Amino acid sequence: AAREVAAGAMRVICYEAYAASVALARQKGGFPAFDRERYLASPFVAALPAALRDGIARDGIRNSHLTAIAPAGSISLLAGNISSGIEPVFAPDQRRSVMDRSGALETFALTDHAVGVWRKLNGANEGVPPATVTATELGIDAHLDMQAVLQPYVDNAISKTIHIPSECDFASYANVFVSAYDKGLKGCTTFRPSAGAGAVLRNGASPLR
Repeated sequence: AAREVAAGAMRVICYEAYAASVALARQKGGFPAFDRERYLASPFVAALPAALRDGIARDGIRNSHLTAIAPAGSISLLAGNISSGIEPVFAPDQRRSVMDRSGALETFALTDHAVGVWRKLNGANEGVPPATVTATELGIDAHLDMQAVLQPYVDNAISKTIHIPSECDFASYANVFVSAYDKGLKGCTTFRPSAGAGAVLRNGASPLR
């Protein structure tokens, strides 16, 4: 159900963005490197609805690319820790290390925005909504499948990190990238915790360091 809702939202964003870019091209012309025949033949554009393709053929398009899902982990802090793009919640309470102007790491204790709202509505200082599933609780395929349903509506790339259990063997780890390729993903990022790697994020129950 979550994948269906997410794909529907991204489809609307994509098609509306392309329609707006065609309208801009009608006024100002296409982007400088626009080659009508080659552009319409590209796999992504070839999969757009006929009305959009007809508009591009007639008026051109103002932007070469229109959609992307950017890294939103540290960036989301600017909006009150409200969203991390398509990432599931890492942890209801977490500690995030951010580099300051001097290059030193400063660690902040954070509560996920949705969890914080739920606690406020319920007069609680702890606990999580019943439907909460964290990034580390999701299986690898669940991460990949969410990215896969969005990729058809993202002409650029999607930033997505899959948390790999530390006990994952090499063959299983390598298969993550094979599976991502088979699903048509443009990129795949993984994080596998280890003693020497360090981490930007830690569960809120972990001590500061």
